Amino acid sequence: MTFRPGPLRAPAALAAGFIVVRVVYRVLFHGADGAGPVLLGFPQLRLPSPFAHVVMFGPATLGGLWDAAMSALPIALTILVFGLLNALFDVSRLFARASHRGPFRGVARALAIAWATLPSLADAVRSARFAQRLRGERGGLRLLSPILERTLERSTAVAAALELRGFAGRALEGSCERPVAMRDVSLGHGGRPVVRVDDLSLATGSLVLLSGQTGSGKSTLLRALAGLHSHVDGGSVAGSLLAVGHDRVAVPPRDTARTIGVVLQHPRDAFATDRVADEIGLALELRGVAPVIRDARVREVAERVGILPLLDRRLRGLSAGEATLVAIAAAIVEQPILLLVDEPLADLDGAFRVRITALLGALAHEAGMCVVVAEHRTEAFAGQADARLTLEAGRLVAGTDGRTPQISGSRSANRGPTRFDVPDRWSSADAPRVLAVRGLTVRHADAVAVRDVSLDLGAGEIVALSGPNGAGKSSLLAAIALPSRDAQIEVGGVHVERRTRAIALVPDASDDLFTCDTVAAECRRAERRAKRAGAASARLAGLLSLDPGGAEFAARLARHPRDLSVGERRCLAIALQTIDEPLVLLVDEPTRGLDAAAAALVAAALARHAAEGGAVLLATHDADFAAALADRILPMRDGCLTRASTPTRT
Repeated sequence: MTFRPGPLRAPAALAAGFIVVRVVYRVLFHGADGAGPVLLGFPQLRLPSPFAHVVMFGPATLGGLWDAAMSALPIALTILVFGLLNALFDVSRLFARASHRGPFRGVARALAIAWATLPSLADAVRSARFAQRLRGERGGLRLLSPILERTLERSTAVAAALELRGFAGRALEGSCERPVAMRDVSLGHGGRPVVRVDDLSLATGSLVLLSGQTGSGKSTLLRALAGLHSHVDGGSVAGSLLAVGHDRVAVPPRDTARTIGVVLQHPRDAFATDRVADEIGLALELRGVAPVIRDARVREVAERVGILPLLDRRLRGLSAGEATLVAIAAAIVEQPILLLVDEPLADLDGAFRVRITALLGALAHEAGMCVVVAEHRTEAFAGQADARLTLEAGRLVAGTDGRTPQISGSRSANRGPTRFDVPDRWSSADAPRVLAVRGLTVRHADAVAVRDVSLDLGAGEIVALSGPNGAGKSSLLAAIALPSRDAQIEVGGVHVERRTRAIALVPDASDDLFTCDTVAAECRRAERRAKRAGAASARLAGLLSLDPGGAEFAARLARHPRDLSVGERRCLAIALQTIDEPLVLLVDEPTRGLDAAAAALVAAALARHAAEGGAVLLATHDADFAAALADRILPMRDGCLTRASTPTRT
C-alpha cells in the first residue's frame, strides 16, 4: 500500500467547494440567522408573487454560518473518504479484481468504467470551455452539451478497451491456422450495409495494410474483426466471419482477449488506468496472473517496444507517439495471434512514424503475428507491409488475380497529395504584414511550452509549423488565439486587444466547436453572434464546392455535425471560425485522419482564406501537406522556432 497524494487533491478541493457552496446557499436564502453575533447584516428581501414564500438574504450570524458548514460536512467527508481510499489503494484495480469472479461482477464492471471515466469530466469541461472561448461566446447551459458528449465518448471508449482486455470474460484459446477468415460478409448499421467482403483469408507472420477513403469503413471492418461491431456498437454481421477460429457474432471480445490484440483510434481516450505499467499489465491483472509473473511480462514487453523508461510515468503526461507505443504494448502483452491497429500514425511526427512502422513489421515477421493496420499513410509501410487491401465504395477490393495486391514504394501509394488544385495565391515579398508576435513565452505550471517566440505573417501567406510531438506547436497557436494581456501581438499594426475577432483558431479537436444538433443550427448560431445572416452557410457551401440552394447541400445542412465526413467537419469548423473574416487563421493538425480527397478539401479552404488577403498559420506533422501548401515552414523544437525553410514545388 503506497500513499499517492495526487488522487486526493481533487476530492479535497471538491469537498471544500461543496461546503462553501452550502454556506453561500444558506446566506442567499435566509438560512444563516442562528445564534451568536451577526456577521453579515443583510436586509430581508421577499420575492414578488408567485414566489412570495421565498425570502432572500437576511442577517447571517456566527451560529448560522457554523450550522450551514456542519450540514455540508457529511457529504464533504464522504468525498474525502473516497479520495483517501483512492490515494491509498488503486481503486480501479480493486474493481478489476471484483469483476473477475464473485456475484458482483456486473456491478464491479460498471463501477470500473465509471471510475476510469470520472477524471475525463474535468478534461471535458476544460476542452468545452476552451472551444467556447475560441467561438467568442460566454459560458452558459449550452456548455453542458459538449461536456456530456465528450464524457460519454470517453466512457464508451473505456468500456470498449476493458472489453478487449478480457474484463469479466473467459480466456478462450484461438486457432493460428487462419487468424482471419471471411466469406460473404456484410457489415451494417441500422439495416444499412456499410462494408462488404466477399472472400478474405489472412495468415500469421504477415502485415496487411487496409486503406481507403475517409468514411469508407476501415474502422468498421477492424471493429468487426475485434468483435466490437456486433457486441458493443450495435452493428449487424451477415455471413461467415471467423477471427482466430471463433465466430465473431457468437463470441464476445472479452473471451478472445488473449488471442486478439487491438489498438483503437485515439488510444489515450481508451486508457483505463493511471500509470504506464498498470495499463500494459491490465489484461494480465484481469486474468488473475500472479503479480511477480505480471511485472516480469510487463517489463519484457516494454523493453521490446522500447518504452522501459516510461513504466513509472503517468499516462496523462505522455506524448501522442509515446501513448501509441504504450497502447501497442498493452495489446501484445498476451502475445496474441491477431493484432488489429487503427490509424497508428495519425498525429505523429516522422521519428515516431518510422519507429512504429518498424515495430509493427517486427511483430509480424519476427513474432509471427498476423498484423492488420488501417492507415491513410500507406507509403510509410512500403518496406514492411506484405499485402494491401483497399475499401472502395464499401467493398473490399482483392485485386484482379484474386490475391491482395503487393505494396510498392511508389508515390502513388501516398496518402497525402504532393500538389493541390488551389488558387495561385503565393504571397510576394512586399505583402503587408498582418501578424506580428514578439517574445511570446507560454508556461504550463512549471514547464515552459513556448520560449521567447517571435514571428511575422504577411497578407496572403500560408506558414506551417513543423516539429516533433511536444515541441509546443499547439501551445503557440492557443497563445496567439487567446493572448494574455501582456502578450506583444499585433494584427494589422494594431495591438490584438483592440482588434476583436481578428484571429481565429480551428483546434485539433475541432468537433468541440459544435454544440447544436444540425449543421444548419450551427450556422445560424454563428450568424446570430456575428450578425451576418446566411454568411456561415454560404461560406460552408463554397468550401465544399456545393450549390447553396441545391439538394445536396440541403442534405448536409440537415445532418448532425458529427455525421459529416472528417474533411467536411473540418470545413464546417473553418466556416464557423472565419465568419467574422479574421485577418489571421490558425489551424492545428488540419489533415489528421484525412485521406487525400479530404486533405485537398481542407487545403482549398485554407488557400481560399489566404487568397482573400488573410494569413494562415498551421501546425502539422504532415510534411507532404506542408510542402505542397505552405510558403514557409518553421521548424519548432523544445518550444523554440528554428530557421525557416521554403518548400520547393514542381
